[in-house]
Amino acid sequence: MLKAVRRTFGIVAFFALIFGAIKTSFQWLARSEDDNHEIFIDEEEREDIF
Repeated sequence: MLKAVRRTFGIVAFFALIFGAIKTSFQWLARSEDDNHEIFIDEEEREDIF
């Protein structure tokens, strides 16, 4: 029983580690100001389309 609980905790910790790494990488990418994939450059272009 204790072995099953330890394995379950290990699996949950592993997925939490993976999720944290992915979240951190997305935050690091979002911090970059050289985003050439923006749809709207500024507010005026956004107002022109709508």
